[in-house]
Amino acid sequence: MHQLRVMGGLGRALVVVSTVLYAAVVLAGTAAADDPVQLRSRLGDFCLDAPSGNFYAAVVINPCNGSDSQRWYLNGRQLQNVASPGGCLINPAGDSVFAHLGPCIGMWNQNWNLDPNGAVTTDPGWLCLAVLGGPGPGTWVSTRYCNGDPGQAWDVIS
Repeated sequence: MHQLRVMGGLGRALVVVSTVLYAAVVLAGTAAADDPVQLRSRLGDFCLDAPSGNFYAAVVINPCNGSDSQRWYLNGRQLQNVASPGGCLINPAGDSVFAHLGPCIGMWNQNWNLDPNGAVTTDPGWLCLAVLGGPGPGTWVSTRYCNGDPGQAWDVIS
């Protein structure tokens, strides 16, 4: 009988240790490996900004100021906003809707590529992150078919 109690206690301890290790691995996977960057539009000194920090509010460009709402972690292929932990840039997947923040859950519409030519593309690369109109504070950002337009070019600033 004593052996059964010891085995039961060891089994519970193994379950607890396994759960803690699993949680540590999963949570570590969401942490950023690198320092955050700013994405500056080549239209001028305007950076990608999530000023409200609210999910589903428009992501815009604003004069670059280094604030956390303008800094982004590249976690795998997700762009996570520093000011909104757990908030990732969402591809609206349409030609008339603005990009916004949403919960980082690893969905296809959160996959972005930072191309060497300055394009920030969706997967598989047909759509580019684009400034909707000329440069100006609060201008919305969305996706458009990649065509080399200057509003689709970005510099990554460390």
